[in-house]
Amino acid sequence: MADILWLIPILPLAGFLINGLFGKRLPRVVVEAIAVLGPFASFGLALAAFFHVRHGGTAAFTYFSWMAAGEFSVDVGLHLDGLSAVMVLVITGVGSLIHLYSVGYMHEDEGVWRYFSYLNLFLFAMLVLVLGDSLPLLFVGWEGVGLCSYLLIGYLYKHMPNAEAGQKAFITNRIGDLGFLIGMFALFSLAGTLGIEGLRLKVSALTLGQKLTAGPFQGWTAGGVIEFATVCLAIGAAGKSAQIPLYVWLPDAMAGPTPVSALIHAATMVTAGIYMIARLNFVYVLAPAVLAGIGIVAAATALLAGVIAIAQNDIKKVLAYSTISQLGFMFCGMAAMTFTAGMFHLVTHAFFKALLFLGAGAIIHALGGEQDIRKMGGLAPQMRWVFLVFAIGGLALAGCWGFSGFYSKDAILVGVFDRMSRAGPAWKLTWCMLVVTVLCTAFYTTRLILLVFFGPAGDRHPHKTGPILFVPLAILAVLSAFGGHLQEGMEHLLKPVWRAHASPGPAAHHAALAYSVGAFALGFVGAVLLYGPWRAGLTRFVEGPGRRLHGLVANKFYVDEIYFWTVIAPIKTAAAGVWFVFDKLFIDTLLVGGTGRAVSLAGGGLRRAQAGTVNVAAGGIVVGVLATLGYLLYRVLLG
Repeated sequence: MADILWLIPILPLAGFLINGLFGKRLPRVVVEAIAVLGPFASFGLALAAFFHVRHGGTAAFTYFSWMAAGEFSVDVGLHLDGLSAVMVLVITGVGSLIHLYSVGYMHEDEGVWRYFSYLNLFLFAMLVLVLGDSLPLLFVGWEGVGLCSYLLIGYLYKHMPNAEAGQKAFITNRIGDLGFLIGMFALFSLAGTLGIEGLRLKVSALTLGQKLTAGPFQGWTAGGVIEFATVCLAIGAAGKSAQIPLYVWLPDAMAGPTPVSALIHAATMVTAGIYMIARLNFVYVLAPAVLAGIGIVAAATALLAGVIAIAQNDIKKVLAYSTISQLGFMFCGMAAMTFTAGMFHLVTHAFFKALLFLGAGAIIHALGGEQDIRKMGGLAPQMRWVFLVFAIGGLALAGCWGFSGFYSKDAILVGVFDRMSRAGPAWKLTWCMLVVTVLCTAFYTTRLILLVFFGPAGDRHPHKTGPILFVPLAILAVLSAFGGHLQEGMEHLLKPVWRAHASPGPAAHHAALAYSVGAFALGFVGAVLLYGPWRAGLTRFVEGPGRRLHGLVANKFYVDEIYFWTVIAPIKTAAAGVWFVFDKLFIDTLLVGGTGRAVSLAGGGLRRAQAGTVNVAAGGIVVGVLATLGYLLYRVLLG
């Protein structure tokens, strides 16, 4: 298996190169075939790889040396174990369905060759990220998905908001990436290697209280360096996986085509931070205080995004904030050291969130581009099959019993409850925020379904959803409904990967189940009542005494505006000042312009001295003779 592992990422890369270089001149059907066949072939290889490692096996292969400088050396190699096998299956499986869906969704787009080349490159970068056997190679994929998100979010770049959304995603992620780099090289200073297996061996042998006697962290304890590195890496994860304070790029990523939203939100980029923490679990278990901090931030992110989603009216924005919220749940699973639960929720979320985004795309496509849920309504009888699969995805997202999201979300709640009973008040706060988030999730998901499919019917007549759009929806609906049964298999597959893993007792299971079911029931019933028989009262409240509160939530607590006035505007002003003083005045005016003017003045003076007239020449000779005599006289007198 190891010697053909490279084919899994290379096949999408081949699609990118062929369509990127020649796609403009190829027939559309050929472009689509090349784009879709590569990911499906990678999925087939991923299945073979999964069966190779399903009983705890691994596959690794080093291909060549990448860079070497003194003690620092990095090889290009791929590593497959249970964790990377799960990620590769999700990326290629869900990614392939999104590629297939895109064939129907983008059928009117003239630049489809460019779209599919970016989509293939995205898959390649994500596969490098999860298969790379070192942090630098992981970082190559990490930056690759950042680049592809910029290209795909701003795909319709002639529309300025789309281009700005792509820039926002790119710049926000660069902030997190700086933290990643600092954390990565802090680990190198401690362990002397950035190979993941080498790191595991070196870190496992450390004595945390031992003081370092050399290097940039001289005088620090090994445990202190680990805490510093894990905090920095967590900042990188917050950028990629949209956690406070770096979550603001993700809602704007909706500017890209809907299949792009599904790919970013479900199977690829936003899961990178979760995967990185899971991959470095052997480092994070040595920093429990950092894990507690990650848990609080993640739970606050989940709650904030869940509350904001309640008042959004753009169908894609509701799902976007839902993604941010569910990512918070995944981080909480990691923070509670129930790593399998976090990864399990990553997998089920990929199923139902891809389903919801692609279902939203089918609705938008059928309604001629309409995204405002207030202008939909009454679509259930007109789009029965889309309603069915969308409802399945919604119930999985909301955590309804029996659907995949219920089992994975419950597993995280169990882990956090168990952690709360063992640790301090920080985990109690995390637990409370997560339970309220479950209620919010059930509420906004039910609201979304009611407004889109059962609201007042308009005069719209949506056209039918073709089979090429519906087949991926049907497959994802089955996975969303029954994916919860994968839990036991994932626990067996991933157990050898974790250095330490919490095992909550029966009490935690019973308590988490009661709170989870109760919160879901409150949210579901509340939404049914408020958007059913109590709808008139809700409207009066929103337009009357609750106007300011609703406006605050609908405007996302003005976080973007606060960031603009406290961060963006001051930086732009400072940058403009630096540009004017150093670039305009010092470089352009003084150095470049001043040098030119000095040469011009000197040349003008010399030009007048060489005018060719006898008087000027005679005067020059006299001045020269007098200067020479004066110098000689000065030397004689002093000598």
